[in-house]
Amino acid sequence: MILRGLWERRTLSLVVLLIALVPIASAAVGPVYSAAARTAIARNALETAPVEGRGWRYTTRFGGIEEKLAAFTAGARFTTPPVLGMETSSGRVNDESVYTLLWQDGQCEHLTLAKGRCPSAAREVMASAASGFKVGQRVRLTSIVEMEPGAATRRVPAPLTVVGIYRPGSPSDPFWFGRTLFSPSRAPGEGRTDALFTVPETRLGTYAIGGGTDASGRPNGWTDYGIVYVDPSRVEGADVPKLAAIQASAERAGRQSEAIVYSRVADTLRRLTADTGSLGVPTLLVVAQLVGLGWMLLFQTVGDLVRARSAELALARLRGHGRARVWRYALTEPVLLLAAAVPLGLLLGRVAADAMAKVLLPPGIPVTFPVEAVAAGVAAMLGGVLAAALAAWRTATRPVTEEWRRTPRRSARGWVLDAVVLAVTAVGLVELLATGVITDVTGQSSGALAVPGLIALGTALLASRAVPVLAGRLFGVTRRRGGLGPFLALRQVARGPVTAGSVIVLGTAFGLATFAVSAWSATSGDYAETARFHNGAPTAITVRPVEPSRLLAAVDAADPSGTLAAPVVRMPGPPQLIATDPARLAAVGHWRPELAGGRSLASAVSGLTGPGTPRVWLKGERFRVAVTHDLPPEGWTIRLTALLRVPDRLSPTLIPLGELRGRSGVHAWNLPPSCRNAACELRAFQGEPVPPAEYTESAFVRVRVTAMSVRDDGRWTALDLPPWRVDENPRERGGTFGITPVGNQTLRPDTYRAEPAALAVADLGRRALPGLDNAYASPVHAVATSAAAPGLTEAGAVVDLEQADRMAYGVHEQAQFQVWTRTSDVAALERALAEQGLSVVSRRHAGELAASFAARGPGLALLLLLVSALAAAALALGRTVLALRTAARRRGYELAALEASGAKMGALRVSLLLEQLITVMAGTLSGVLAGLVAAQAALRRIPQFTEPPVTPPLPHEIAAAPVALVVGAALLVTLLAAATVSELLLRGIRVERLRDAPA
Repeated sequence: MILRGLWERRTLSLVVLLIALVPIASAAVGPVYSAAARTAIARNALETAPVEGRGWRYTTRFGGIEEKLAAFTAGARFTTPPVLGMETSSGRVNDESVYTLLWQDGQCEHLTLAKGRCPSAAREVMASAASGFKVGQRVRLTSIVEMEPGAATRRVPAPLTVVGIYRPGSPSDPFWFGRTLFSPSRAPGEGRTDALFTVPETRLGTYAIGGGTDASGRPNGWTDYGIVYVDPSRVEGADVPKLAAIQASAERAGRQSEAIVYSRVADTLRRLTADTGSLGVPTLLVVAQLVGLGWMLLFQTVGDLVRARSAELALARLRGHGRARVWRYALTEPVLLLAAAVPLGLLLGRVAADAMAKVLLPPGIPVTFPVEAVAAGVAAMLGGVLAAALAAWRTATRPVTEEWRRTPRRSARGWVLDAVVLAVTAVGLVELLATGVITDVTGQSSGALAVPGLIALGTALLASRAVPVLAGRLFGVTRRRGGLGPFLALRQVARGPVTAGSVIVLGTAFGLATFAVSAWSATSGDYAETARFHNGAPTAITVRPVEPSRLLAAVDAADPSGTLAAPVVRMPGPPQLIATDPARLAAVGHWRPELAGGRSLASAVSGLTGPGTPRVWLKGERFRVAVTHDLPPEGWTIRLTALLRVPDRLSPTLIPLGELRGRSGVHAWNLPPSCRNAACELRAFQGEPVPPAEYTESAFVRVRVTAMSVRDDGRWTALDLPPWRVDENPRERGGTFGITPVGNQTLRPDTYRAEPAALAVADLGRRALPGLDNAYASPVHAVATSAAAPGLTEAGAVVDLEQADRMAYGVHEQAQFQVWTRTSDVAALERALAEQGLSVVSRRHAGELAASFAARGPGLALLLLLVSALAAAALALGRTVLALRTAARRRGYELAALEASGAKMGALRVSLLLEQLITVMAGTLSGVLAGLVAAQAALRRIPQFTEPPVTPPLPHEIAAAPVALVVGAALLVTLLAAATVSELLLRGIRVERLRDAPA
């Protein structure tokens, strides 16, 4: 009986089944997509993290490294097999340098062999080409001895034979886990050398002096370590708690055991947690609105199915069945369809989520089906059960005679429910927009994502009330003119039971779709604008640190035109610092004149250049300086030193010039070897006062430089004395400075401005900028201000790189060296830079940075809203057209009677077409209006970034083309559907139908 009824109403039953799939699939998509998005976020965070941010270096001096590592990573399916190693440090006799002797499994594949071979036996080592060792030479380290502990003989350093010479590999090679085992300048620095590599057998054939014991309790001077990496391709969103647990164990290791674990996974976890946290609330709100829209479709469609059985239910009541039994009978078909829709909807949600993940997420992201998806799908189905129960109860309680009326009486639509919904909507909008009661872990107003649903629903309700009223107002006009078609159409719109429901569904659906398209177009523009400013230029090439002067010269040679590339050194701050060539920056940097009062970038940076005073260059073997000074106090030792900038060395070099005696003297010291082939720069003179054991008076010795000279090839050459400055005493200009324990002064060549000119972002006031050496020595003088500037992500300044280099003593390790370019042939520029001696580390396009913003939590939630809302709008449009067709077919007798009475077919065609167009266009246009209003109200409040950028100011500009495309497509489909349905209905109108018995 039930199956026969479903078959007789197969079209409507199929529609109910299809409509029921929407909220179930929408509810299931949320958890499935969210789980896949969390996996994408976790993998992206790990892939973009530095090598120390995606692994751990576990060290111990008491042996058992493999067992400890196994316990450390127990239960983690995403870690790689550990890379084991061992190391110890030692000096040599009569050598102040410290040598690191180590072995790391697989080391030879990451070193370039220049001579000889890799070590393979005990006491064999491989040395750096910069060390000066030769193949076959024997190296004796003081802590590596031949005797066993406890023996009576003297401990003799064991000879280590150099069997190979290597050229240092890249310090950024992940294999070394961020360790600085090689000098970046390819030359050993003060007190350190490149590492010596050996094999594990060396440990067994020698004894290392030092603290610690091995697993058997034997004294051991070696440190064992293991490097464990996280494989991003094996990480899923559900693994984040385990990743956090391992990091927590690493942080406890130093406090609760002798092991020490080095890692920066904590930084990665902070970013990962922020991203996943910013995904949860927005996704929930998006899914809730889509499920609500699906419930509205279910209410109408399930009601149609129950009403289609109204004649059968009336006959059952005439046969004496009670209301409860009739009510249960009315529920059987819709409940059966809804029960069948649950597994199908869950499967559809799984397929839809998989398709969305393939389109919206990076390749290779696995799609799982969490338990939460099943619960969400079942909960969504309950909306259909409620709709069926209400429709069945109304049918069971409706008078039997009313069920057999071909044209039902018009009943007034109550205001109570609408008033309640509108009141709740208004209160919800006030709470969400004014107070922001729903926030996520970033503190952003995630609740603003619920605004489009509320505004769309409220607008649709008002439109559903307005359309019949406006149609009724036109009754008088259609009586006098316009013909039969408009006369019939307006009355059907005014009294039709389908009009209100169709307008509500269409208005809500298209409101969400319009908002989604508007929000995504504006957000994409915000991502692109932010990426252009943060990247600085269309492409940013990161190179290995070099002297700023070398960077400037290399870019000049690689881009002789001066219009395609700009050298940049970035300091993180705060405040941030961008040091560059102003003229080149004006040619390649991203800029918005309205943010700087209408000034162009060239105008804003035109005043950044400073004085061109010649620097003091020293090229030769020895440096000599003549000074006059006060007589040092009795017992005090006053030492004079000079600070130099040495070629290919970013940090300053200090050379001692000797102690001050009497009232004058000539002091000299050998220059570093690098100064013999390339000129070094004198940056400053400093003094160090060393007090006696007991003293009653503090020292204050004034020193004046009277002459300088350099010896080269045995000849002394006098240097012109530059203009001088004393940073601690700006009024002193004569080359005199004070040496004192408190307020010690520095004498520097006056080659820079005390407060460099800058293009400032935000009101910096007297805040000191870090400078290239991170010394925070001076504030800047703002010659121009802007709300945003190339390369700055927060408050900071853009300065001339030449002036920044003159002012700084050296370059800090946090400085990032880049070349910004707007050329389309980036590879050619990179080759040109390599020819000038720059090593390219990486490149980043502004488009890639914008894509990375979209791949984080808020962007993924907006993508989910966009795809789902467009699909829901299409479904709502189809369902409305079907409802109008069904309602018109119910009026088949009426239309046949009109034709029999002489009505023209053209008038009936106009009637049907106008009826559908008025209803569908009213719903569509009210939805578009609601979506645009929601975009204006909520767009500046919805979360777009995991960490909202400080600069630039976001434009939030809605692109007109995507919105127009959606509206135009909707109206075109509406016209085609209305025309098609009207024509199909007209073909079914025959006078012979008046002889048929009513269904």
